[in-house]
Amino acid sequence: QPSPAITTVAQALEIARDSPEGARDPTVISLLEIALTDIWKKIEARPTSYVMTRDEFAVFNYFQGRFAGQELAAAARKRYWDN
Repeated sequence: QPSPAITTVAQALEIARDSPEGARDPTVISLLEIALTDIWKKIEARPTSYVMTRDEFAVFNYFQGRFAGQELAAAARKRYWDN
Protein backbone atom coordinates (compact mmCIF):
# COMPACT_ATOMS: atom_id res chain seq x y z
CA GLN A 1 0.00 0.00 0.00
CA PRO A 2 1.42 3.39 -0.94
CA SER A 3 2.12 5.78 1.87
CA PRO A 4 0.06 8.95 2.04
CA ALA A 5 1.47 12.02 0.35
CA ILE A 6 3.95 13.92 2.48
CA THR A 7 3.24 17.60 2.01
CA THR A 8 4.42 19.42 5.12
CA VAL A 9 7.68 19.74 6.98
CA ALA A 10 5.92 18.62 10.17
CA GLN A 11 4.76 15.41 8.46
CA ALA A 12 8.24 14.79 7.06
CA LEU A 13 9.82 15.30 10.46
CA GLU A 14 7.39 12.91 12.13
CA ILE A 15 8.07 10.24 9.51
CA ALA A 16 11.84 10.71 9.75
CA ARG A 17 11.73 10.35 13.53
CA ASP A 18 9.43 7.33 13.45
CA SER A 19 11.54 4.96 11.37
CA PRO A 20 14.89 4.50 9.66
CA GLU A 21 13.02 3.91 6.39
CA GLY A 22 11.24 7.22 6.81
CA ALA A 23 14.52 8.99 7.46
CA ARG A 24 15.78 7.69 4.09
CA ASP A 25 12.65 8.57 2.10
CA PRO A 26 13.65 10.99 -0.70
CA THR A 27 10.56 13.17 -0.21
CA VAL A 28 11.16 13.36 3.53
CA ILE A 29 14.83 14.20 3.03
CA SER A 30 14.03 16.86 0.44
CA LEU A 31 11.42 18.63 2.58
CA LEU A 32 13.63 18.61 5.67
CA GLU A 33 16.75 19.77 3.82
CA ILE A 34 14.85 22.66 2.21
CA ALA A 35 13.43 23.65 5.59
CA LEU A 36 16.85 23.43 7.26
CA THR A 37 18.44 25.57 4.54
CA ASP A 38 15.75 28.21 5.03
CA ILE A 39 16.18 28.19 8.82
CA TRP A 40 19.96 28.46 8.55
CA LYS A 41 19.67 31.42 6.15
CA LYS A 42 17.48 33.22 8.71
CA ILE A 43 20.02 32.52 11.45
CA GLU A 44 22.90 33.73 9.29
CA ALA A 45 20.97 36.88 8.33
CA ARG A 46 20.31 37.76 11.99
CA PRO A 47 23.07 35.91 13.86
CA THR A 48 22.56 37.61 17.21
CA SER A 49 18.80 38.10 17.21
CA TYR A 50 16.89 35.49 15.20
CA VAL A 51 14.72 33.25 17.38
CA MET A 52 13.47 30.08 15.74
CA THR A 53 9.81 29.13 15.90
CA ARG A 54 8.87 25.89 17.62
CA ASP A 55 8.55 24.11 14.26
CA GLU A 56 11.85 25.50 13.00
CA PHE A 57 13.57 24.41 16.19
CA ALA A 58 12.19 20.88 15.77
CA VAL A 59 13.80 20.61 12.32
CA PHE A 60 17.02 22.26 13.50
CA ASN A 61 17.19 19.90 16.47
CA TYR A 62 16.67 16.87 14.20
CA PHE A 63 19.85 17.88 12.35
CA GLN A 64 21.77 18.95 15.48
CA GLY A 65 24.68 16.62 14.77
CA ARG A 66 25.40 18.54 11.60
CA PHE A 67 26.06 21.68 13.63
CA ALA A 68 28.19 20.20 16.41
CA GLY A 69 30.80 22.67 17.53
CA GLN A 70 29.40 25.58 15.53
CA GLU A 71 29.14 28.66 17.68
CA LEU A 72 26.39 30.24 15.55
CA ALA A 73 24.23 27.13 15.92
CA ALA A 74 24.84 26.92 19.67
CA ALA A 75 23.88 30.59 20.06
CA ALA A 76 20.70 30.08 18.00
CA ARG A 77 19.74 27.07 20.12
CA LYS A 78 20.35 29.06 23.33
CA ARG A 79 18.21 31.98 22.06
CA TYR A 80 15.37 29.57 21.37
CA TRP A 81 15.45 28.22 24.93
CA ASP A 82 15.87 31.67 26.45
CA ASN A 83 12.76 33.04 24.74
